[in-house]
Amino acid sequence: MAMTAEDFEAWLDLRGISGREAARQLGVSNDTITKYKRQGAPLYIALACSALCHGLPPWRKVANHDDD
Repeated sequence: MAMTAEDFEAWLDLRGISGREAARQLGVSNDTITKYKRQGAPLYIALACSALCHGLPPWRKVANHDDD
């Protein structure tokens, strides 16, 4: 696991959000959040949690002026 269960709980506490809200923000089910609280989360969830903490939006291709 890339994110321990303890780290995931700390992320929830830092954000001040419920498991239900975490599920909504991360695009996973409530059951998956329960699993992360028990077993930790994979790398892609750890990265998403970090992005959310830093206010980063979902990735979008940025127009490249060289493509014109």
